[in-house]
Amino acid sequence: MNENKKKKKDLEKKEKEKKYKARKMHYLLSTEQIAGIYNSPFRKSPDPMELLLRQSKPLSHRQQRVKSPFTYDLYDWPTCKRPPAFPTEEPLPPIGRQKPQGPFRDTAEVLRQRYKPLEPTLRVAASINSPLEKAREEMKREEWRKCIHDNE
Repeated sequence: MNENKKKKKDLEKKEKEKKYKARKMHYLLSTEQIAGIYNSPFRKSPDPMELLLRQSKPLSHRQQRVKSPFTYDLYDWPTCKRPPAFPTEEPLPPIGRQKPQGPFRDTAEVLRQRYKPLEPTLRVAASINSPLEKAREEMKREEWRKCIHDNE
């Protein structure tokens, strides 16, 4: 009797595993357009696995719940009874300052160039309306004003 129970249990377990695999591989089912991998065109009847795939429904994707270590702190968040306490750990050790490999310029030189004072060119430094330009514009206006055309 024990042997029969054990055999029955093993058969049920194998059947359960087979059904689980069928649910997991449901996407391999034949459609009208495309034959599945278990559906051979050379067979007269479909494969038993194909029939099992047709009977089973697809395995749904379960979202894994990851417990955050901060969940207990966020319990009081809407009421703001206490500020969230984040775990304080030791600071990270300093990174060894080695010269980076490659054709890079010296850091001090780059910083000097980046933060050097602005030295505008003469064109930028000079006023747009310099006194000489103003005088020339005034002379042109005078000439146009004094210009008389007697042609009627």
